[in-house]
Amino acid sequence: MAEIFWHNLTVKEEAKILRTDIEKGLTDKETRVRQKEIGKNQLPDEKPLSSLSIFLEQFKSPLIYILVIAGIIAFALKEITDAIVIFGAVFLNTIVGYVQENKASKALRTLKSAVKHEAKTIRDNNLKVIDSTELVPGDIVILSPGDKVPADGRIIESHNLRVNEMALTGEWLSTEKRLEILPKETSLADRDNMVYMGTIVEDGKAKIMIVETGILTEIGKITKMIREQKEEKTPYQKKLANLSKVVGIIIGIFSLGIFIQGMIGGENLKKCLLQL
Repeated sequence: MAEIFWHNLTVKEEAKILRTDIEKGLTDKETRVRQKEIGKNQLPDEKPLSSLSIFLEQFKSPLIYILVIAGIIAFALKEITDAIVIFGAVFLNTIVGYVQENKASKALRTLKSAVKHEAKTIRDNNLKVIDSTELVPGDIVILSPGDKVPADGRIIESHNLRVNEMALTGEWLSTEKRLEILPKETSLADRDNMVYMGTIVEDGKAKIMIVETGILTEIGKITKMIREQKEEKTPYQKKLANLSKVVGIIIGIFSLGIFIQGMIGGENLKKCLLQL
């Protein structure tokens, strides 16, 4: 399907494409049909890590590897007390990390499920307040100050509408919206006759026609692009990982030096290993 430049069409042309009535909106029957075809107006959620995955993540550290190896050596040499102390430290670190991370993950999931965004839409010539996930292309939505724009839409009527589009464009100053048709080549940040999912209404009121929902919105496209790219560690995570490696290497070198010195001095193997 060819790309549609919604900002370059008249409202009547868009209403014809979307088979909607600007005044009466869609019927409930039609919205159910479109929801089956298009799906809900929501962005895909990241699959949460399982409890086992969170637990195993706690072991991904060079220092933990060193402690585990030391514990195994101590256990092999029947130094049970030393082995218990080492494995106890590893276990305590793992449990504390697991509990904290699991608690944060559960709190975030609870918060996301509790927060619901509603939208004021005209259906069957009646104003209804619905969950924003139920919106479909062709829905007529009313925006007021403080509203979060529920999906990408073309402005039908505007009364001093100003929208903060920082979530999409990075621009912290609000944009004044207007009704004029814009050229096809107009950049996303300058499409002043459109509003986009995730942006915030700071002032004024407007009636809009939903043109794209879910993953097909502009912010949905960005989300999809990010999900398809390989996740990279932050500079802080890289520095922390490098520091752990350096510390691990230093410990390894010192341990090897002590071991070699002991062997040269005529110490037996068990005593040299215990000195590590």
